[in-house]
Amino acid sequence: MHLREIDANLLVTLDALLVDASVSRAAERLGRSASAISHALAKLREIFDDELFVRAGQRLVPTAKALELAPTVHVILAGMESLLRPNKPFDPSETSRDFAVATSEAGELMLVQPLRQRLQRLAPSVRVGWTPSNRADDTDALRNGRSHFVIDIESVPLHAPDIRTLKLCDDALVTLARPSHKLARAKPNAAAFAGAGHIAVHGLPTVELMDRELAGKTLACAVTSRVSSMLVGLLLALNSDALLTVPASLAAILERQFKLARVHQPFRPLALPLRLMWHSSYDRDECHAWVRGEFAHLAREMEERT
Repeated sequence: MHLREIDANLLVTLDALLVDASVSRAAERLGRSASAISHALAKLREIFDDELFVRAGQRLVPTAKALELAPTVHVILAGMESLLRPNKPFDPSETSRDFAVATSEAGELMLVQPLRQRLQRLAPSVRVGWTPSNRADDTDALRNGRSHFVIDIESVPLHAPDIRTLKLCDDALVTLARPSHKLARAKPNAAAFAGAGHIAVHGLPTVELMDRELAGKTLACAVTSRVSSMLVGLLLALNSDALLTVPASLAAILERQFKLARVHQPFRPLALPLRLMWHSSYDRDECHAWVRGEFAHLAREMEERT
């Protein structure tokens, strides 16, 4: 098979299938019929001598070969778009794009939702969708295009030279309680704070960070509830004596909306380091770069408010 025999539209189809994991959704994205997408997939399987996708329920799961091809396909298409784009300054207000952002619920509340509101004003046809972050899968999701950005709040060392990172800010930790909580009216010592009962929210490593500080006093937070979502954690904090520790930018929202009270933390100030991650194939994508800049701008504003 020679390069001149390959239709560039096949790569566009492959990219859409990698992103959408569905023939029908890929067809909708590209404005083509499902049968045309299926025909293109059959041709791609012949070219690469691989199934590329296998069906699992309603989804198409990429094979190892498809995942290997994904970063190269993204680079090729980004280069082609750049080559064919009219030679005029990038204008976000005239651009139509969809981006998927993987992060925790906290990251969605702190950055993704404010970005949506900002885009409605600056670039109404640039849309960002949220998908739950899974640390074990985030790198692969960026490589195969299922995610265009990851907002990471754990800063685990990353050994992936094709993944770019940008430090956004350090978001201080704040401990909240219902207004009538006894610890909201006094400064607890380390033992009282640790033993008060804490809520651990999945994907939010606040309890782990506080435990590191308390370890020097041979203490650890007594976790009374481990919950799957911020909503459940909030309801528990409002209706029990359990304490909820969250980033300051999120605490400001919860304090204002639900009248929660701050509890003094008996250790040095702690913060979650927020960073933005993306695949290197988008380095020269003007719209992607602009959205990265908007994330950074929002993070600076958030840090100034807190």
